[in-house]
Order: sequence, then C-alpha cells, then structure tokens
Amino acid sequence: MDFFDAQELARKRTRLMVLLFAMAVLSIAIALYAVVVFVMESGLSDSKAQVDTPMIWWQPELFFGTFAAVCALVGTCSLYKIAQLRSGGGYVARSMGGSQIQQHTQDPDERKLMNIVEEMSIASGVPMPEVYLLPEDGINAFAAGFSPADAVVAVTRGCMRSLNRDELQGVVAHEFSHILNGDMRLNIRLMGVLFGILAIAVLGQFFFRSTARASLFSGGGRRRDKDGGGAVVAIMLIGLAVMAIGYIGVFFGRLIQSAISRQREFLADAAAVQFTRNPSGIAGALKKIGGAPLHGSIANAHSQETAHFFFANALKSRSVPLFATHPPLEQRISAIEPNWDGRFVKTVTRSKRSSNAHKQTKPQTSPTQAHDFINSIGQVSAAAILSAEQIHAQIAQDLDRLHQSPEAATAVLLGLQITASASADDGPQLQVIKSRVDGAVYRETKAWLPRLRALSLNQRFALFELALPMAAAKGIDALAAQADLIRELAHSDGAIELEELALLRAVATYVRTRRSPSQQVKPLPPTQLEMPLCVLLSAISYTAAVEPEARELAFRAGARKCDRYLLKQSILLPEEDISFDALEAALDLLVNLPLPQKKVIFEGALAVVLADGKVAQEELSLVHVISTSLGLPMPPLVCE
Repeated sequence: MDFFDAQELARKRTRLMVLLFAMAVLSIAIALYAVVVFVMESGLSDSKAQVDTPMIWWQPELFFGTFAAVCALVGTCSLYKIAQLRSGGGYVARSMGGSQIQQHTQDPDERKLMNIVEEMSIASGVPMPEVYLLPEDGINAFAAGFSPADAVVAVTRGCMRSLNRDELQGVVAHEFSHILNGDMRLNIRLMGVLFGILAIAVLGQFFFRSTARASLFSGGGRRRDKDGGGAVVAIMLIGLAVMAIGYIGVFFGRLIQSAISRQREFLADAAAVQFTRNPSGIAGALKKIGGAPLHGSIANAHSQETAHFFFANALKSRSVPLFATHPPLEQRISAIEPNWDGRFVKTVTRSKRSSNAHKQTKPQTSPTQAHDFINSIGQVSAAAILSAEQIHAQIAQDLDRLHQSPEAATAVLLGLQITASASADDGPQLQVIKSRVDGAVYRETKAWLPRLRALSLNQRFALFELALPMAAAKGIDALAAQADLIRELAHSDGAIELEELALLRAVATYVRTRRSPSQQVKPLPPTQLEMPLCVLLSAISYTAAVEPEARELAFRAGARKCDRYLLKQSILLPEEDISFDALEAALDLLVNLPLPQKKVIFEGALAVVLADGKVAQEELSLVHVISTSLGLPMPPLVCE
C-alpha cells in the first residue's frame, strides 16, 4: 500500500466514523424520546393525569423536537472539542500531562529518544515533530496532529526507560506510520466525536445528581405538594434515564474506536517492521508491555477519549473484544513472530543495542522507474533509515551547533535559502539579511554559509527539516516574518532555482499548516489547472534538459501523464515567460490539491525528469525538490 492509497483508506474510515456517529445520535434520540413519552403519558409529571388513557407512542412534533435537541447538544459539544483541538497535536499531548522534551536535552534517555525521532524524520522526509514525555509508568506512546507539520510524538516515562534502543525505534516507527498514513487527522476528529456522544451521559448524571441534591435540601417529599413532588420525581427519573441512555453513546463510542483503530494497529506494526527490518524491536516492546505490571495503562482522566491514539491499550480494564481499541497483544506479537513461544518479558532491564538486521542492509539504491519514486513518497524503508542514520551522523556536529544558539535555527534557514542559489549572489543576499534582522542573526547566518555549501542536498534537506520546527519555537508569527524574508531572498537574484523555490514553499506551507492545521482541501477542475500545470512542467523541462528537442520530448512525456484527468491542452511555455511569480502562483494552487490530483501531477513531473531514461544524482535532486514543492514527504534519495 503506497502513501496515496493509505490516505484514501483513512478517508474511507472517516466515512465509516460519520456513519456510526449518525447511528449513535439517532439511537440516543429515539431512546430519549421514548423516555419523555413514557413520563408524559404515564402521568409521572402530573398527578392529575389519567393514567388509564392509552399511551400515544408516535408524536411527530415531540420526536423531531427531541431529535433536534440531541443533534444540537451532541453537535455543539463535538464542535467545541474539535475547536480546542485545532491547535494540533501539542494540545492532545499537554492535555495528557505531557511536557515537551527540549532539543538540547542532556538526559541520556531523552537524548536517545530525540536521536531516534530525528533519524526517523530524516528517513521519512517530514519536519521533525515535537516530542513529549508523559508522566506515566505504563509502557505506551502515541502520535497526534492534523498533519506532519503540527505532529507530536509522545512517549510515557515507562516506555522511554524500559525499552532498549531497538524496541524504542520500533515504537517510534509505528507512530511515524500513523503520521504518514493520515491516521492522526482521523484520530483527532474521532476524539471530538466521542466527546459529543459521551456528553449525553454526563448531562444525565448532572440532572440526576442535581435533582437528588435539591430534593434532600428541601426536606424530601414531606414538604412538597403532590404536583411539585411528581415533577421532581419525573425530573429524577428523566435524569436517571438520560444517564442510562448516555451509555448508548458509550456503546457507540467504543464501537467507533474499535472499528477505526484495531486494523490500523496491525498495519502500523507491519509498517514498523518494514521500516526497521528488525521484527524483534517492536515485538520486544509488545512483550515488555505484556509482562509489565501496569502494561500500557494510562492514569490520566482523558485516557478514555484518547485510548485510540495509543500504541497499546491505555485503559486499565480489559474491554470485550468487540469494543477493544487494540488487538490483543498475543495476536500482534504472533503476526510479527509466528513462532513466538507465548512468553512475555516479566523483568524490564536495559540492554545494549543489539545487532539489527537493518544494520547490514545495503545502502539505498536509486529508483529507476516512476512507480519506484511514487512508492517512495510517505514511506520509510530500512535502507532509508540506514541512510538517515548515516546523514544524522554526518551532520551531528551541525546539530550540536544548532542547539547551542537561539539564533541558529533562523540562521540555518536563511543560510540554506542563500546556498540554494549561486555563490556569486551571497554578498547581495547577505546585505538583504543585514537590513532586515538583528546583528546576531546576521553574523550567525554568515558563519553558517561555508558549512552549508559543503553539504550534499540530502544533508541540507535533513538539516532543514530539523531546523524548521526549532525556528517555529519562537512563535509562528516570527516564522511567518522569516518566510517573507526567505521569499525576498529567492526573488533578489532574478533567477529561478528550483531548490530555493522548494525551500521557500516548504517554509510557507509549514507556516500555513501550523496556523490552520485542520484546513480542508478541494479538488479543482482541469480548466483551472491547465496553465499552472503548463508552468510547472515547462519549468521542470528547462531544468531537466538542455537541448530544445529533448525539452520538447520531456514536456510531452509529462503532459501525457497528466492529460488523463487534468491537462487537456498542453503548451511548452517559452523560458522567458516562466517567472518566479508565475511558478509561485502555480504551486500555491497545486500544493493545496487533494492527494489523488497531486499524485497525477507528480507522475507528470517524474515523466519529464525521467524522459531521457537516465537516473543521475542531478535527476534525484530534482525529484526531491519537486516533491518538497508539492508538499509530498520524500525520503533521502541516494545514487549508486
């Protein structure tokens, strides 16, 4: 299953969630309507009622009024919770009592975890997520957010301290699978839906307890007249009934969680094994969870509504299999190790890093066909992790330097933007920076330039993906101002370099996603896409080919890939007509398209790059730049 198929599967699960949510609301409304009719028709609310009168069960106005009230209550509560969650994964982690681990931490356990997450970020081609530590002794973890830009990875104290590096890497790989496959957005929406459904039970408890308390304070039934007493009894019964009806919401809530979550855990386990080529890593983590006294339990009050986020079952009580949010540990371990002897690891001990299968993996070889590149998007292979570990080691001193100065992250982003163009432009671009930032940032940027120019493209992108979230730590408005400066630098030299365009687009997209993480995407008709596509394919053609005939052939190859759905009329634009502004405007439109349309566009771009049948390092670099410009996560690409 490739990245695009996984995202489509997540959308199908969203439709299932909506269907079950509608069934829950309808069931609650019907049950509540039946209670109201019974109370009204049985005379509990009025002592003078004729109890011998036959009950009229179908009362359309009352039914639709009850249904509207339930919809309003559940919908309002769900929207309220979803609004709280709009800030992204950090809200979820903080609500669970998590504290963010700082990039410059010197704690050995925290440093080990941060190194693993950094390597996984480089291997997957996504910005470094924030990492949170949960104050829980159970062994568990989760990933949360609407997109990779606002994603967080949270692990419990028990997980960080009980697992060795291989096992922790397996858990992190499992969570990165959720980040890449669109599961996080679904999880957050599900959290909002569950909050609305469960609000009925909370409301019932409130009415019942409030009425019972009022009855006690008023001296019981002796001091009330019969009519008042009947009303109080009626309200208490309705409150009790609503509380019971609320458990219909609990039923559907657990059903939704189990229907959405269980199969995804098997897929994420399989992805983690595929990523690391080390089944014993994630299997060992699951065995330790089974043998630990607390297993994966989470004591936080929000554990019920966030149970579907976690790596393992976070609830203390075991659920009926139909309503379990996770498959049994035995099944998950057996799926990874068919010959498992059934024994959990009872004692939690630290062990040295074992020799991993992926350590002997050969370095990643370059893809040779378009479908190889398509399959690379949003995927993490064992070879990609090996490449990421090598890149991480190669830039280790740069990362240490990055952590030492508060201005370093800003300086690195500005320096990378400068090094994406010719060195002859360094002086004028530094003057632009000097006029726009304080002296410390200017000096830091100037000091970084020689090192940044010595790095390979993969190393530069890795450093970029790790520095971007660090720069955002000063505030998204500060990063937005920096994005404007980066755009000015890109325009200052009057030339179009696709790498500098990719970097400025990546920063702009990151800022937009952080500001509105829950934004929706909409497909566009071919009439609106023809000119932007021609601009993009033409720009790639002039970069990928030198000879006019080769350019024309490359452009036609890309146009044929896109004309299935998006491009009816294709025109290779003159080179002088392709301005920086035109390319930016095209990418502004294309980067916000749904993934199925992006996939076709990326296929067209690949056809242009690969039209000559060669896969040199220059082509790989161009593919990486194109994927970044379109907002697609691409792992490091290494030529043989």
